[in-house]
Amino acid sequence: MPKGTITYTHSTNLGDYIQTIAAAQLLGPGQFTHLDRESLHLYDGPDLQLLVNGWFMQNPSHWPPAKAISPLFLSFHINPTVADQMLSPAGRAYLKKYQPIGCRDEYTRRLLERHQIQAYLSACVTLTLKRSSFVSNETPRKGILVLSALERMIPNTQELWEQKKIFPWAVQQFKAPLKHLKAKQANERLQTFLSEQNRPINRASQILKTPLQNTEDYLVAARQQLEKIACAEVVITSRIHTALPAVALGTPVIFLNDGLEHPNQASRLEGLLDLFPVCNTKALAQINLENLIPSDKHHPFVRLIIKKTTTFFNLK
Repeated sequence: MPKGTITYTHSTNLGDYIQTIAAAQLLGPGQFTHLDRESLHLYDGPDLQLLVNGWFMQNPSHWPPAKAISPLFLSFHINPTVADQMLSPAGRAYLKKYQPIGCRDEYTRRLLERHQIQAYLSACVTLTLKRSSFVSNETPRKGILVLSALERMIPNTQELWEQKKIFPWAVQQFKAPLKHLKAKQANERLQTFLSEQNRPINRASQILKTPLQNTEDYLVAARQQLEKIACAEVVITSRIHTALPAVALGTPVIFLNDGLEHPNQASRLEGLLDLFPVCNTKALAQINLENLIPSDKHHPFVRLIIKKTTTFFNLK
């Protein structure tokens, strides 16, 4: 049976495509069908085995997927703002048909179990990435990579306006001055910390400002991002799909949680916080980079994910 992975037609977030790369590497060599996360209900091709992972979703009215899709749920996360819609009677019946559901975080696991859907914590497929897939083992590490640190502190009011979410847009407009002030203070604390480190500082963003032409271009850009992570001595970020790949690639990581108190953000971290150091920028002064070592707490999740995919897709 053909195999497929999730992709993201309208996303400029390289973290999404890093998940696609991890999923494809799990399935091994061969051709895969890339199915857009928001359009799984429209699939009309031959019967297909699909690794269903990641954040779901922007359009809950598009759930559940088409009948021709045979899913393996791993690293599955339900956006709290659409949980009620995704867990409609039809949505619950669909998930029960394919239970147990491998959840990326404890929030999703608890949510499903409250609806009598069998679930377990699988963490994220990006934890299975290997450094040797992106750089040679002899490649030296150099410098601190500041990758999308504190970006989420600035409200994206333009996106809310374009989506015609007028009330949330108005609320964010009201809160914007205070949020900008807090972001400025957090960035000043981060800059002070970086100025005290005797290492090169490199900066990058997980979010592309300009959309690319197609999925392949995004996958190339995502691989380049993974190469940067693999070559860093330390990564500082506020994005889980920078932090988790860093753990997988053996790169020490500091996760800054300033501004991530909202349930939509906090829910995505539950069950993953033991995998990397988490702190507010106010606590950065207490961190000694010399004491940071790569975590190995993800190894049980890696073994679980490989076992599940090997069995489901009949891999050798």
